[in-house]
Amino acid sequence: MIIGLLFVSFLGHAQNDAKAVKILDNLSAQLHAYKNIYAEFKYNLINKDAGVTQETKGRLSIEGNKFHAVYMGVDDIFDGQKRYQVIHENEEVNVVNHKDDDAFTPNQIFSFYNKGYQQKMDIKKKVGGRIIQYIRLIPKNSDVSEKFVLLGIDVKANHIHDAILTEKNGSLITLEITKFITNQVMPSKLFQFQKDKYPEYYINELD
Repeated sequence: MIIGLLFVSFLGHAQNDAKAVKILDNLSAQLHAYKNIYAEFKYNLINKDAGVTQETKGRLSIEGNKFHAVYMGVDDIFDGQKRYQVIHENEEVNVVNHKDDDAFTPNQIFSFYNKGYQQKMDIKKKVGGRIIQYIRLIPKNSDVSEKFVLLGIDVKANHIHDAILTEKNGSLITLEITKFITNQVMPSKLFQFQKDKYPEYYINELD
């Protein structure tokens, strides 16, 4: 997925476009104000040279630092301490101790742009009746696989519409948020691994 987009040290806004920084700061402030977030998304990967096309859909619930994502046959659950990746095809569960600043997690779809990128204004276009302003994110670390990311912001709603990642190997990855709901009542069990639901699954404690 968009793994590898992130996590280079933040070096400040010196080379950033002030207007882009303001848009992203406002976006972050609004996202952090929500009690919780439910989102559905479409993921698409194309690499014409390699003859690769991959499409999938998923959904994601976030409350505080907890999350529950469903994508590519996996339930990915973080209860605030441990991360449980329930791989249904293999009937196994990988369990790791986890901190919120560890390797990429699905909830960082809504925050990855804050670190490791120069932020520049890019095109603005109308998509389905909505005005989408794109911010070009250029990795500060030249060793990463990404050339740049275009992050689309719905101007009126101040929400993320999509992220388009261009990689050095010719791959084009698009992640589109198709549904976005906030401040709903979410059951606490949503963010808990319920072992009794998977009696035949192998539990793989990795830590």
